[in-house]
Amino acid sequence: MKTIDRHLFIELSKFTLLALISVVTIYLLIDLFEELGYFLSRNTPLPVIFKYYFYALPSAAVLLYPVSLILAVFVVYGQMTRNNELAAFKSAGVSIYRLFLPALAIGIFTIFAFIAGNEFITIRFNRKLSQLRRFVIEKRVQPPAHYQYDIYRIDGNIVLWSRELEKPAAGLSNAVLRNFTLVKLDRNRRVRVRVDGDSVVNQNGVWKGYGVRVREFDSTGKQKFTQQAQYELKLLTPSLFEFGALGQPVEEMTVFDLNNYIQLMRASGENVAREEVEFHYRFSYALIGLIVVMLGLPFSVRLRRGGVMLGLGLGLFFSFLYWGVIQTCRAFGASHVISPVFAAWLPNVIFGAIALVLMLKVET
Repeated sequence: MKTIDRHLFIELSKFTLLALISVVTIYLLIDLFEELGYFLSRNTPLPVIFKYYFYALPSAAVLLYPVSLILAVFVVYGQMTRNNELAAFKSAGVSIYRLFLPALAIGIFTIFAFIAGNEFITIRFNRKLSQLRRFVIEKRVQPPAHYQYDIYRIDGNIVLWSRELEKPAAGLSNAVLRNFTLVKLDRNRRVRVRVDGDSVVNQNGVWKGYGVRVREFDSTGKQKFTQQAQYELKLLTPSLFEFGALGQPVEEMTVFDLNNYIQLMRASGENVAREEVEFHYRFSYALIGLIVVMLGLPFSVRLRRGGVMLGLGLGLFFSFLYWGVIQTCRAFGASHVISPVFAAWLPNVIFGAIALVLMLKVET
C-alpha cells in the first residue's frame, strides 16, 4: 500500500499544482483585462505591471487553492473510477477509505500551509501591492503625517480622549496630541488623576505636555489642582493610540496585530464586527481545503461516463457555491445579523456536515 499511497500522493500533488497554476493564471488574466484601462490611463510601464501581478500572486493562490484541490481529486479518483481501478482494489479487499488517505493528508497539510503562508507571505505581499498601487502607479505623495480626530482609547485603568492626533509617517517620534484629557482610575473605577492639556509631544520617547492642568483626587474625593506650562506625562503609553491614524486595512494585518486592534477598539467602544469576522475567517478558511477534498472524494468515486469533464464541472460548481455562502455569511456578520464567530464558521459547518454524510455513504 505504500507504493499506492506514494503514487496517489504524487498524482494529487501534481494535478493540484497544475490546477492551481491554471486557475490563478486565468484569474490574473481576467483581472488584467479589467484593470487595463486603469494601467493605460496612468501610463504604467510594463515592468511595473509585472511587479503588480507578482505581488498579487499569493492572495490569488490563497483564494483559489481550494478550487485546485477539488479539481485534482475529481481528476485523479475520477480516472481511477473510469478505469475500474477502484473496483479492482475493492475486490482485493482494500477499503475505499484507505485509498482516500493520501487526499485527506494533503487536505490536512493545506491547513498549516495556509496559516503559515498567509501570515508570512500573503499579508506582506498585500502591503507591497497596496504601496505599489498608491505611490508608484497612482503617483500619490506620501503625506508626512497622518491625522485622526476625536480619539477615545482605553488601556487598563487609563482613559485617553483627544480632539486630534498628528502622527508622523515615520512612527511615534514627534507624534502630537491636541486638546487632550487623560484619566487614571483606581480598581473601583473612580478617578484618581485627571490631566487636561493643550498638547502633548513625543520627544525622544518622552511625552511632554504643554499647557497642562493636573487634578489629583484622594480617597475622600478631595482635589489637588496644579497647572504647569510643561509636564512629563508618564501615564501616556504608545498602546493607547498605536492603531490611530496609521491603522492598516485589516487585509494587511497579521493575526496578532488584528487581535490587538480588535481588543483596543472594542475597549474604546468601537464597532469591530467586520474585523472580528475577518479574524475568525483567517482560521475558518484554513479548513476549506480539507472540506472540499472530503466533498470531492464521494462524488469522484461515483463518476462513470464522462467522469473527468463532469468532475471538473462539479468541482467548479461546489467551489463557487461554497464561496457564495462564505461571502453571504461574512456580510451578515459584519452587519450584526449573526455573530462574527458564527458568520466565519457557519459555511464550514454546513459543507463539513454535507461532506461527512457523503463520506459515510460511500460504498466500501
